[in-house]
Amino acid sequence: MTERDRFTFDSALWFQWIMATTLGWLLGYLIFPNLPAISAGVGVGVLQWPILYRRISRAWRWPLITALAWLAGSILLVVTTPAGLQFLLSGLFLGPIVGLAQWLILRREVRWAGWWIIISAIAWITGLTLVPGILATGAMVGAISGIALELLLRCPSPARPEPDGAD
Repeated sequence: MTERDRFTFDSALWFQWIMATTLGWLLGYLIFPNLPAISAGVGVGVLQWPILYRRISRAWRWPLITALAWLAGSILLVVTTPAGLQFLLSGLFLGPIVGLAQWLILRREVRWAGWWIIISAIAWITGLTLVPGILATGAMVGAISGIALELLLRCPSPARPEPDGAD
């Protein structure tokens, strides 16, 4: 990466991330309206994958781990939270859980991947609670997490030595 690249924001990546997150959220709601939170989370992970597959290794895990995290977070939210508070606390539950799951992939790819958990929490709390609405939620989450992703991808992890197989 050249010095100029380090200071040039990849607006194409950011725009693609916003669109993938927004459309994934919308499609999830439209395809499975009876399970909107779970299906929307799965939709987001699936549509984010094409953006990641050239940028991180084994990106195929992204939609899978995102779907599992949404499912786990949704179950935890429903089981532990009174029905009247579920909407208000959805971002607080789902953001960190999804961020932690996605961190498992990003930690081998970028330095400071732990920030992804915090950014994911902020993005989903903002999108689900402060700016509710199908399109607004996806766009807000995509905008916040997209900036973080663009910055994290600038700092790849140092190569790790491969184990030689000797025990």
